[in-house]
Amino acid sequence: MKGAASLGALWSETAESLVRARRMTSLSVALIAISIGLVGAFFLVAENLRGVVETVRDESAVTVFLRPGVTDADRADLERVARDSRLVAKTKRVTPEQARARFSDWWRSLAPAARALPTNPFPESLELELEPSAVASEAIPGFLKNLAAHRAVEEVQFDVDWIRRLRGAVQLAKIAGFVLAALLTLGAAFTIANVVRLTILLHRDEIEILRLVGAPELLIRGPFVLGGLAQGLLGAALAVGGLWLVYRGVIAWVAATKNAFLGVFAVRFLPGSTSLLLLAFGVAAGVAGGLLAVRRKNLAG
Repeated sequence: MKGAASLGALWSETAESLVRARRMTSLSVALIAISIGLVGAFFLVAENLRGVVETVRDESAVTVFLRPGVTDADRADLERVARDSRLVAKTKRVTPEQARARFSDWWRSLAPAARALPTNPFPESLELELEPSAVASEAIPGFLKNLAAHRAVEEVQFDVDWIRRLRGAVQLAKIAGFVLAALLTLGAAFTIANVVRLTILLHRDEIEILRLVGAPELLIRGPFVLGGLAQGLLGAALAVGGLWLVYRGVIAWVAATKNAFLGVFAVRFLPGSTSLLLLAFGVAAGVAGGLLAVRRKNLAG
């Protein structure tokens, strides 16, 4: 009962201190929100790049264009090579007529020109749908070389390198986000420490009176540490809320433009675990700033 009363007194004193120093508190919260918001923006970009990588990986397929006049035996042997690799989930033959029909369907404005050609310029091809884990496999380059060297193959179309580069960009964005988070959390901690230190100066007389009447150190230092925690948590919550509003705004803008390419990028918000991590950064910065500010030399009379 006594502990609950002391905790209530701490929170009450903390709230009163934050309200009395509301201008400095507002500035501190705004700076924390900007810092955490920048970190969250990095994570948001990384999250959406990861979504693009997953989409491309799921829809990845190798297109093998065949030489003119290829025999059935060559086609069958090529399909056997694909099956034996254990990287291919499904194969599909596409005849020149099917390729022209597909082109006419995708590019409707050019369909009359394609139909007017005296001969069909589209080559026969074999589409290989890869296994989900095949894109990341080290065996892919060798498999593509084997396909390209086959006597029935004119050209192999599958650019795995850019998928891997995109995956590397995701990892780089995540690492940059964590480095930026460490630096900005440290900066936010010092900002909070300075704000709390100024608050201590405003309450120096009250602190001396509390010491004279024998108040415990927890009651003297506690409100300032809790004040830092509250500022950090509020700043991080504002950052996450601001990112969500920006995300919704981008979604609405992409929907209005009806741009399918942009729609690929703006598809998801931060996962719950990442949002909680941002809140944890804010809390850590707030507590660290509060502890820095209530060091003995700052509270010495």
